[in-house]
Amino acid sequence: MRKNKIAYQGVEGAYSFVAANEYFGKNNNFIGFATFEEVVEAVRDKKADFAFLPIENSVAGRVASMHTLLPKSGLYIVGEYLFPVKHNLIASKKTSLDNIKYVYSHPQALAQSAEFIKKLGLKEIPFGDTAAAVKYVSEKGDKFSAAIGSRLSAKLYKNVKIIARNINTKKTNTTRFLILSRTAKKIVRDEKELITSIFYKTKNIPAALYKTLSGFATVSINVIKLESFIPLFENEDASFYLEFEGTTNSKEAKQALLELGYYAKEVIILGTYKRHKKRYKKRAK
Repeated sequence: MRKNKIAYQGVEGAYSFVAANEYFGKNNNFIGFATFEEVVEAVRDKKADFAFLPIENSVAGRVASMHTLLPKSGLYIVGEYLFPVKHNLIASKKTSLDNIKYVYSHPQALAQSAEFIKKLGLKEIPFGDTAAAVKYVSEKGDKFSAAIGSRLSAKLYKNVKIIARNINTKKTNTTRFLILSRTAKKIVRDEKELITSIFYKTKNIPAALYKTLSGFATVSINVIKLESFIPLFENEDASFYLEFEGTTNSKEAKQALLELGYYAKEVIILGTYKRHKKRYKKRAK
């Protein structure tokens, strides 16, 4: 069986790497890049088959740069994965928790561990990637520095150990990842539990947002996410990222999207994909 090439942001041991391995399986090739843009470019340039990127976290909120990157990517969303995040404080094997004064990590990891950091009075130092922060602390080797990262990152780099486990503020801390491909996912006609993601810009008219959404209400389509990008200047268009349950192929969805189109300057269908099994608890009948 052919191995897929999976592009992700970060280095080996980062949460994106760990989550991608869980989603695709270890018998694939995983390629790390420094930025989200480079991940997208790798797929677009056929250097990778899929992009695996975070879009939001249950504690720290949305990854804003992803919402602006998606409509420009030229790629399609073909899946999602909900990954439970368990942060660990990792430091030199020669030190203890009482010595730590500085903590390095990605801004999202720092935000998700805010209460623990505040309790210890640590100085936060943002880093581009959690695993890279662990690597830096392992090379630094002093007793005052620590990094927030995964259990795997603590195993990958020498002379470090976990000195505090599960330090995230909320134990239900979960990051949602999207899987992107050059081609849209083929949907079986009777496939259920689907989500469609779209991007659109409203016309500069009164109640434009309300009018773009009213069609979904009329045909009883459930909108499950709406993110706004309100312009700072009058000559810019308001942009929105929207997710709804179902596909674009149903009679109801076509009607809702047709009505949306009357009040939008631009509409981009980003993809239809199966929702992750952990997204909702079983609904009451």
